[in-house]
Amino acid sequence: MGMEESKEDHERRIKKRLEQLQAFNKPIVIDKTILIGETEIEAQIREAAYYFALKRPSFDELCWSLAEKIQTKYNSKPSIEAIREIAEKIYNSSKTYDELCWLNAEIDISAKK
Repeated sequence: MGMEESKEDHERRIKKRLEQLQAFNKPIVIDKTILIGETEIEAQIREAAYYFALKRPSFDELCWSLAEKIQTKYNSKPSIEAIREIAEKIYNSSKTYDELCWLNAEIDISAKK
């Protein structure tokens, strides 16, 4: 009986481990709003910033793009010099690459609302 019990115990442990592995490997469905306290608009901005970063623009391109968006928001036809001045200020502002992606996405999303 000792051998038969240990064989059943071994099979039971194997089945239990298999069930654990199957439960562990199930795909997790994540809601759009991942972060606690994050609003829908923040989730949209985060997603847009992610896709913006996937394009891999240079730091200079991010600064220029943001400057264009800022100038266009306040002037219907901004001059190249005005855009260049704002782009330089942005470049020297110590913003990170991710922050520039976020700011570009934030203006894009707010323009759609």
